[in-house]
Amino acid sequence: MNRPNRTLIQPFTAVLAILSSPLIAQSENSDPVESEESSVTTLVDRNGKDIHWSSTASTTYFNETDFDDNTGSLESWSTKAGIAAAMDLGEGRLNIGFDAEQISYDFTAMGGGGSSFDDVTTLSVSSTYFGRIDDNSSWFAGATARASYESGASFDDSIAGGAFGGYRHKVSDKLDLGLGIGVFSRLEDDILIVPIPQIRYDMGNGWTLENERIGIKLNYKMNDSVSMALTGEYKSRSFRLDDSNAVSAGATSESKLPVSFSVQYAPNNKVNLHGRIGAAFGGELEFFNAAGTSVSTRDLETSVFFGFGGSIRF
Repeated sequence: MNRPNRTLIQPFTAVLAILSSPLIAQSENSDPVESEESSVTTLVDRNGKDIHWSSTASTTYFNETDFDDNTGSLESWSTKAGIAAAMDLGEGRLNIGFDAEQISYDFTAMGGGGSSFDDVTTLSVSSTYFGRIDDNSSWFAGATARASYESGASFDDSIAGGAFGGYRHKVSDKLDLGLGIGVFSRLEDDILIVPIPQIRYDMGNGWTLENERIGIKLNYKMNDSVSMALTGEYKSRSFRLDDSNAVSAGATSESKLPVSFSVQYAPNNKVNLHGRIGAAFGGELEFFNAAGTSVSTRDLETSVFFGFGGSIRF
């Protein structure tokens, strides 16, 4: 059965396809997707340095979980690293980033399921410009491109990308609100139009509530170095399959809703270390053939995961 047209706004199916590069997730200043600063006025502040570099690295393990129909199981371990640069440009700031991720899947299909896959590589490059309208308002715009493919699959047929932009306003000393929109291509699927909501609410006594890409994050800052967070967000990724797969040269889409508890340690403004543990709900694998037709969908039971990583700014 052909997949229905999905060019309408869909807020729950794009997060990893468009927002996972260190440019956005680990930018120098506050950003449209994962804000680290409460004040919009800090968005493009100068500090006498022409270019700021940052590097990131992380690893995440998802334990083996069964398919709902007991036809197999899925387990994965991912390793990710990236580098980003932020520089003053005109009245704003330009961020450019690149990251690479390697995911090792252990896909077990009972009875010769035939659509299994193993190692997947994802390469991403993106840029975002942050501009200030006044002391309380700012805007952002950017573009991204990524290639995600199983070992042996065609690199040229694994590329997707798009553009995004939006507005952010400081309503009060405690509340920032805004909204963005992105338009992105996807492997073997229709163009996706997705809203990028912006919110940050300072609840006082070290507590803040803010958007986490397409999700929500409750933070508690214990002191200047240690903070904790409870996060829930929808995640989705798609990648090209190799020619030897039962769905030859097709694509796979993996989606889930991870909820996690994390601890972050930042001994200074240059180094940041973090660890997290949680559970992923509503997991699903969907397979498409090279013509873009959905040929199989498998639901996953709840899985447990943990991860750790860090970043260095220089």
